[in-house]
Amino acid sequence: MEQIIQQIAIETVKEILQYREIEGFRKIHEMSDALKAISDRMAGRLLVVFIEEADRAICEDAKAQRRADGLAIHERGVERTTFTSLGSISFKRTYFNAPAGRSYLLDSILGIEPYERVDAGVSARMLNEAAYASFGRSAGMVTGGQVSRQTAWNKMRDLGEVTYVPKRVADTPPVIHIFADEDHVDMQDATNATVPIVTICGGKRPVCKGRNALIDPVHVQGYRMKPEKHWEYVYAVCAEQYDMGKVEQVYLYGDGAKWVMGGLDFFPGAIHVLDEYHFEKRMKALFAGDVCGPFLLRGRTAVAKNDKGAFQKIVYEMEDAVCATMAEGKPKRKRLRAVKEDGAYILTYWEAIQANKFKDTIGSCTEALVSHLLSERISRDPMGWSEAGLAQMAMVRVYRKNGCAVNPRDIGKGKEVDKRKERKRALVGNIKIYEDIIQKQHDEVFAGRSDWRWFERDEINWISSKRTGTEHALSLLKKAGYVC
Repeated sequence: MEQIIQQIAIETVKEILQYREIEGFRKIHEMSDALKAISDRMAGRLLVVFIEEADRAICEDAKAQRRADGLAIHERGVERTTFTSLGSISFKRTYFNAPAGRSYLLDSILGIEPYERVDAGVSARMLNEAAYASFGRSAGMVTGGQVSRQTAWNKMRDLGEVTYVPKRVADTPPVIHIFADEDHVDMQDATNATVPIVTICGGKRPVCKGRNALIDPVHVQGYRMKPEKHWEYVYAVCAEQYDMGKVEQVYLYGDGAKWVMGGLDFFPGAIHVLDEYHFEKRMKALFAGDVCGPFLLRGRTAVAKNDKGAFQKIVYEMEDAVCATMAEGKPKRKRLRAVKEDGAYILTYWEAIQANKFKDTIGSCTEALVSHLLSERISRDPMGWSEAGLAQMAMVRVYRKNGCAVNPRDIGKGKEVDKRKERKRALVGNIKIYEDIIQKQHDEVFAGRSDWRWFERDEINWISSKRTGTEHALSLLKKAGYVC
């Protein structure tokens, strides 16, 4: 292995100097890209050497252990290709007979699943990017287009559950704020699905003029969850982050949707605050048109003075005005229905509207949160989702927005593994024993090598007997001690 590593290093230095000799001094991005490509090729070759040396150790150094485990060599040199962060590499390993069947022991030690063409590290990076960009773009950014968008989607589909668990804050605030809303998503079967999202925070802090940020925000999505289970989960997250015994008041911001109001059952004493977006949306619809428009100022004055009776009287007056001034037909029926429905909505949630005036409230940002957390990736561009795809994307998107990243160990946990694959994994036995044998062999090879004098063997012909400018430069560098 030492001679192989030495030869790879020699060939890499030659390639670098040849590049410098031929290309000369170029723009920094051109030189950095070229040198990175050279170094990645070298690292990929070294990785193959390390892998194949480990396979040799299993076959030879672990012979006694293999016999004890009933593992016998069936076929040597079986090639496998996989895509890594260094690009695509191909290596050869051994196929073993085991009491229960045949298995590639080295694949299990390397953490490579059967039939997988992309390693877990690259897959995790693609999924982290896919939370913000399309599968095609994420695959392109991570692999340079060497992996297809379908592969990126397959990795998302096979991802196991990833869930953020917040750490307990040092000081529990007396007031916590909960924002609840949902995103509406188009499905592949032409239906529409909703993705509930809840954000918990301890207040807001100024960032710059006219801009604030939430304090310790945590986001919880509830796609395909029953509202009761979703709110149970929300309360559990709150209890993790805060000492709920010290919380004096909870404000729940949201529209009047049934699932949103269900949150009041899990936070006793919580106050519902109707978010400003839905309030303004209803006010605009209520006072639209030439007939109802003149009533707007009186309506806003009644809200500002908390005069519910006056507002109800205005709604009755608008109904009478519509009936008296508009001609019979669809426009009249539509306007009358809007007055009844929007007026009833505001009167129903009158106390929630007035709660916006409480000094502890921080203003609603539910629509902005939905847009930031979900819509940018899930529903803004025209696309249709499957149930499984939407569930996975909502999970990963919110997980990333909580400041987390998909880890290689999460890849493949969601896959439904058939019995054949399960059996192959079960054949390996105690992998730790073989990992220790590989490590022992590694320690023996590299013992006492910290000075790297094994690169200085005189009998190694560095490049060739033919003297080119590059060969001459290498020779001079070697004599000067700049290269070994």
